[in-house]
Formats: sequence, structure tokens, C-alpha cells
Amino acid sequence: MPNDKRIKRKKDGTCYVRYEAGFKPDGTRNQRYKGGFKSIEEAETFLNEEEYNLRHGTYIDPTKTLVCHYMNKWLADKKDELSPPTYSGYEVNIRCHINPFIGGLRLQDLKTIHIKDMYKSLQSDRNLKIDNEVRHLKKLSPKSILYVRRVLSKALEDAVIDEILEKNPSKAAKSPQVPKHKAKFLSALQIRAMLEKFKNDDIYIPVYLAVVLGLRRGEALGLRWENIDFDQKIVMIRSEITMYEGNPIFIEDVKTEDSDRDIIVTNRIIELLKRHKMSQKENKLAMGRKYISDFTCQYCKEKGSEIIEKEMKTSGFVCTWPDGALFNPSHLTRSFKERMKKNELPDITFHELRHSNGALMIKQNAPLKGASERLGHSTIVITNDFYGHVEISTQQEIAENIDTAIWGEEQQ
Repeated sequence: MPNDKRIKRKKDGTCYVRYEAGFKPDGTRNQRYKGGFKSIEEAETFLNEEEYNLRHGTYIDPTKTLVCHYMNKWLADKKDELSPPTYSGYEVNIRCHINPFIGGLRLQDLKTIHIKDMYKSLQSDRNLKIDNEVRHLKKLSPKSILYVRRVLSKALEDAVIDEILEKNPSKAAKSPQVPKHKAKFLSALQIRAMLEKFKNDDIYIPVYLAVVLGLRRGEALGLRWENIDFDQKIVMIRSEITMYEGNPIFIEDVKTEDSDRDIIVTNRIIELLKRHKMSQKENKLAMGRKYISDFTCQYCKEKGSEIIEKEMKTSGFVCTWPDGALFNPSHLTRSFKERMKKNELPDITFHELRHSNGALMIKQNAPLKGASERLGHSTIVITNDFYGHVEISTQQEIAENIDTAIWGEEQQ
């Protein structure tokens, strides 16, 4: 039990505090409550900070807090819990889309109608002053507005938990409906034709890994030679390269436990990777000092950790340009689209190579569980939602097999 009587522990193990925030206009003490602390130490830290603010005149009454101040503080408090790309996305949504519209309102005055009006405004092009600079922002897609809604709702829900708000006004404000995305897929013949066209292209290996193994873009670019077991024929997905504040960042731990997976591969893939590794060594010898062996990378060892600069060896990565440089994820996406158009191949995105792999597995009647594990989905529900309807022919085959099982081969 805590020694400080102002701290109480709830049945779920979290703590809440009761504290005095000065005096009300009528002279009575202004008592406040705040919950959601994970430990007694966290609650004590909060009390110490509030007492310091009261003594030095820097205390801000939550009932007078502006939405922008609350959102900025909420984001700062969440920073250690979020992965760098997630934090970056939250920051952009708050700075560019939430604060410019409702940031000037008192948090206590925020109503559902204000949030609905914000969503409506986000659906149009607009000029806004952001960071003392007038910027022209294009209208947001329904999916982007959904992300804005999720960030705002999370923040306001925490305000309810902390007893700053009685209810979350964003719950009744529905964002525009997101049209269901129908991903494009390449057939087996189209995949083979594409790989033949890309065979001598510098981006052949990441394209191959995406369409044959179903890797995400970041997983393909973050794959290192140490994570390939050539004897056991296993490719281990452990790290990724993604974008953070406009720059590539290496993350040593992939985004979820399900993404962290081992993929069994064929002799064909093992031999391809061996030849590619040898080609990298030959390029390094041929280019000498011009070969890029070392690079300074934006690096994050664990989700939520501080971003640091780290010297790394490019020779450790499977996907590199001929001169040893690593791929920029955004550049790879653009380059792939350009090459598909140039080679008169189907108009698909790089990520849809992964979808093509999933669709091909389903067409081959692979068990959903096995396909889900190879793709790194958290549940087979996700796999089924994406690919369960891909091939009508598969459904026809199932129907015919049931018919045959009941009636045999006799003609109708």
C-alpha cells in the first residue's frame, strides 16, 4: 500500500490520486482526481509535478485547458509507448489536422458538432497557418480522416479516464465511410512474366521477396543475411526498414509478434539468394573504395525507444543497390510503379505484390492457418477478409467436390 494517503490502488492494479489544485472562487479547496497510473511511483511523480506547478504558478486548470494544449501534452506523454512511425503519424494528424480546427476551443467546451465540422472541412482543399507558415493542404481521403478520428478518440478517451471530461464527444462523430479497398492481384502467369522482365533489374530481389515470399516492403528491405539459414532453408523475418519523418529508419524488431516469423523456402529461392550474395561480394571487389560499405542510419532498437544515429554495414543487408547503398522505401515504391508501366505490365502497387502472394496461396488451396502464418497476419480472420473471396474457381471446386462426395460421378 502507498504511504501517501492521496494515492489509492484500484482492484485492477492501477492507481488514482486525489489532490488539491488551489482554491475555487468561493474560497473552498479545489479537489481533483486523476486515474490510470500503472504504479505508485508513477502516481507520486504526477503529484510532485502538480505540487511544483502550484508553488511556481505554472499550474493549468484542466477545466480551462485548450484542446491544442491537451493534445500536445497527451502526445508527449505517449511518446515512449509508440513506435517511431506511429508517433510520427500521430504528430502530423494533431499538428496539421486536429489543432488547426478545434485546437482553440476549451477542452470542456468541445462538442460532437465541432468534430463533425472538422471532418467535413478535412474533405476539402484548404490553406492553413501551421508553424507560422501558410500551407496549402489537399483534401484527405476517408481512410486518412479515419486515422485522424482514431487519434482524437484515443486522446479524448484518456481525458475521460483521467476524469477531465465526463464523456468522449468524438464517439458520436462519425468520420466518412471508407470504401472497401479491393486489392489487385497478379496471376501466377503474370508473376512469372513480371519476374522475367525484372530479372536484370536492380530492384529484382526486393520484388522477388515481396511476390514469392509475401514480404512487406519494410520486411524485404530490412532482411539481413544473418537471418537466412541456407542449410535449413529458412528466411527469418526479424527487422524492417520504414519511413520516419521523411527519412528511412531501421527497426530491429518488426511491428508485432506475428510479423516476427520463420518462412520455409525452396531450393530455388536458396540458390537465388546465394547467387545474389556472391554478386554483392563481386560488386564490392570491383568497385573498391566507391562501394558503399558503411552508412549512418536513423536507428531504433526497440519500439518507442529514442531515435539515434548508428553506423551500420550495408553488407549485412540482402537488398542493396549495386554500389552497396540501401534502398529508400519510398523510392522503391515509385521505381516499381515506373518500371511496371515501362514494361507494359499490370498497374499495381509494390504492396500488392504481397497480396498477389496471398491470393496465389488461396488459389492453391493452402490452409488459411498456414497462409496466415507465412504472411504474418495476427489472425486467420485478416487472411480470410483479404483473400477468402479471391478465386471464384476455388468456390466452384469446393461445390463440385461436395456434389461428387454425395452423388458420385453420375451425370445430373
